[in-house]
Amino acid sequence: MKKLMLLCAVVLGSLFTVSCEGPRGPEGPPGGNEFANVFEYHLNFNQNLNSNIASQIVKHPTKVYLGDAVFIYVLEKTDKNGDPIWSPLPMRYFVENTTTQQDEELEYIYNFGLQDFEIVARATAPLGLFNGDKNNPGYVTDMVFRVVYVGGKDPIQKKASAQANKEETPLSYDELLLKYNLTNSPVKKM
Repeated sequence: MKKLMLLCAVVLGSLFTVSCEGPRGPEGPPGGNEFANVFEYHLNFNQNLNSNIASQIVKHPTKVYLGDAVFIYVLEKTDKNGDPIWSPLPMRYFVENTTTQQDEELEYIYNFGLQDFEIVARATAPLGLFNGDKNNPGYVTDMVFRVVYVGGKDPIQKKASAQANKEETPLSYDELLLKYNLTNSPVKKM
């Protein structure tokens, strides 16, 4: 009788185990950061070369929420293989003023809100000094910027403290791509 009870228990146990499995469900969406977008812009800051400041305001091409982050990089140069080298804003350029024999500074900075972002070129001399010539395109005409949008996981954090480390340097473009898993994000030319 004990053997019959043991056999019944094994049969019933295997029926319950087999019946717990159902058909396999549909496959989920591919992984990765679907909230990241990368856009490339060609902008000019040569509207008034007698001024020391110029800016470009660009409407966001994608929806931006409170917790999202926007990073802007400028095309610095290309390496020996022709690959682009991107530098994070703020970025400074120095040009010698031949009249005063002093170096003048041009700085690019940016800010952003929920509707748009602004890139500002501000200089210690009129922007015409930074416009370049036939041999050098300069630093105010046809500048190439990459704008990276990273979606925030928690757009409203009521108790978060945002204390910046003053010695921390901005992420390079490549570091940003690796940190936020954006290496396969397509760049949209604007």
